[in-house]
Amino acid sequence: MSKYRDKEIQQDIQALIDRTDGLKDYSIKTLVQNGEVHLTGMVDTLHERRQLHELVSRVKGIKSIENGVTISTDGQINDSEVTAEVYEEFANNDVDVKHIGAESRGGTVYLVGHADSQEEIDNAIEAATRARGVRDVKSQVKLTEPEEAIADLSLKEIFHSQVNNDHEDPHLKDGLY
Repeated sequence: MSKYRDKEIQQDIQALIDRTDGLKDYSIKTLVQNGEVHLTGMVDTLHERRQLHELVSRVKGIKSIENGVTISTDGQINDSEVTAEVYEEFANNDVDVKHIGAESRGGTVYLVGHADSQEEIDNAIEAATRARGVRDVKSQVKLTEPEEAIADLSLKEIFHSQVNNDHEDPHLKDGLY
């Protein structure tokens, strides 16, 4: 790839960043070498970092993207403050906290609970990425099984699914509980 083409790609990327609300106010720098994009700078949230990556990936002629943009806050933020920020974003994005909860450890947010749909899980993940101090989101949310599927299970199967037994006592295999 020519240096001229690299320069064009770099200008296209910088122009996209400069006209994108939520990204244009940051000092994000772009370097393109042989079609490989190197991004540097700082943003406030994981959502903005992901948004930047998605935006840049749309530019034609790119071989790869190295997203070296860091997530920074205005000072120190501890795990309990990150968790509180996540719950604020949950409230702003209609995430049902009776279904899904969050806990932060070292900037990684772990989502726990159950959801009625994948859309509900995706909404919670997206909301968590918008919170300050979040560096990564790991979902441990389980999809709730439809009632019809549960109705087809025997009492023994329901019991084992609830207690997560990986093995059975051979004495109870054909007996009653």
